[in-house]
Amino acid sequence: MKEIITLNGEEFKERSFLRTLMYGEGVFETFRYNGGYPSRIKKHFQRLEEGAKFLKIPPITEDDFFYYIDQTVKKCEEKDLYVKTVLVSEGNLDYPLLPYGSGLMVVAKPFRPFPKEKISLTLSPFRVHSSNPLLRIKTTNFAEKVVARRYAKEKGYDDALFLNENGEITETTSANIFWAKGRFLYTPSVDCGLLPGITREVVIEEAKKEGFTVVEGRFYLEELKNADIIFITNSLNGIIRVENFDFSAEV
Repeated sequence: MKEIITLNGEEFKERSFLRTLMYGEGVFETFRYNGGYPSRIKKHFQRLEEGAKFLKIPPITEDDFFYYIDQTVKKCEEKDLYVKTVLVSEGNLDYPLLPYGSGLMVVAKPFRPFPKEKISLTLSPFRVHSSNPLLRIKTTNFAEKVVARRYAKEKGYDDALFLNENGEITETTSANIFWAKGRFLYTPSVDCGLLPGITREVVIEEAKKEGFTVVEGRFYLEELKNADIIFITNSLNGIIRVENFDFSAEV
């Protein structure tokens, strides 16, 4: 008997990319396309490529990456866009087997900036583990971040900050975190278990040019309590200051 898959009772015949749906085996990049590509768009492609290599998803070429995005954004009436590219895997549904193909899904919609000038944070109700290699790539296996963000929203906060197994600060569900004390700028090191963000890299470079001493390391919540300023960064919204931080939910 052949394998039968249905959706709402009807046989589902388009199986090409079911591995991504069933196992979260995919990688993505998100950026703002404001009349053209951001200056570090090739960094986004390289990170997508590195994530695909780790998951053993057959990569696409850089030319195809840009072609598929171009074909999508030219259909949009607005020029300032949110763009998400998802490299999805194709293959047998026995999950240990390697995918044999891939495709690039592109989502483009009008860009809407974060509606507030400042953001509020609470702590995630659970911790991440620094040894998890998936924390360092932008995988479609995103459920833990969905759960943590919903938790924050239910408590009246904008986002949740993750601690790792040692109680060290890592990142929020959608951004890297920084804080300053005098002329020192601090941010968790990648080996704490976090995504090495592209905007994170820019902030570190620019801070050094401005004479800040940048310290990447392992830090605890006490560091945030004593900071002069806290902010988060990502490729969509750039830099957003943290106005309110809930320390009462420490896990």
